[in-house]
Amino acid sequence: MRAVIAACGNDCAACPRYTAHPYEKTDEELHHTAELWMKIGYRDHIVSNEEIACYGCKPENWCRYRVIKCCEDHGIKICGECSEYPCNNIKECFEVTKSFEPICRQVCTDDEYKRLEKAFFEKEKNLRHRRMALRDFKKEDAQIIAGWLRSEEELYKWSADRFNKYPLSGNDINENYAPQIETGRFYPLTAVDDNGDVSGHFIIRYPRDDDDSSVRFGFVIVNPAMRGKGYGKELLQLGIEYVKEHLSARRIDLGVFENNESARHCYESVGFAEYARRECRMPMGTWNCTDMEMFI
Repeated sequence: MRAVIAACGNDCAACPRYTAHPYEKTDEELHHTAELWMKIGYRDHIVSNEEIACYGCKPENWCRYRVIKCCEDHGIKICGECSEYPCNNIKECFEVTKSFEPICRQVCTDDEYKRLEKAFFEKEKNLRHRRMALRDFKKEDAQIIAGWLRSEEELYKWSADRFNKYPLSGNDINENYAPQIETGRFYPLTAVDDNGDVSGHFIIRYPRDDDDSSVRFGFVIVNPAMRGKGYGKELLQLGIEYVKEHLSARRIDLGVFENNESARHCYESVGFAEYARRECRMPMGTWNCTDMEMFI
């Protein structure tokens, strides 16, 4: 059965109420669900088949958490795509859902519980579905990444003084990376979407030759068309997982300019915290930089 993930993380395909094609239910099945809903406490009486049947969430439908409307306002399909995820609203949704687990275990058969578990109790797992995957950087990625830097200000916001050249070309990136890759302590990584298209990029490096306990993230960037939809956060989470699985470091740090507040919020959302401030002399002037770190 193919999953049908709702905005809040429910898997509609597993829900015994869901009747949209090709998940139609018989009258008997819907009546059984209405009885089950009363036993669980979702309803205080056995409702009609017409009331228990669900064809999927719509903005005009009543929802305690207004999730559909909120996603519509943010231009996203599910909460996991939001740059503010998990917000207090969806956290409350998770907690209320979990509060029904004990009674479901008590009154449901094993098959009924397994179905409800898949439909409702795996919200967070469903919303963590990865829309990107990491792979090693390829030379042909460089021109795509360079095209994401649409102004000189953007160049320095995202890459600091790594290149000091605008406009930046793919060759500039490859020439900068080549000698660093040879050291074995520099890891450029590319994120691709389900179609294999390049959607994000960043580098990991060991700042010191004699210290394997700490790495630094740099040039963290996503396709401009994907910004503000949670892709930056997902890219960072993939990077943190990469360090845990492939490197020996237990600390990660990075820098962010004060004029890049959205990036700072993104870093904070995955666990980075400020530990220092400094001034950086850039070709465009002196910018204040905040250094952030996290321990893993």
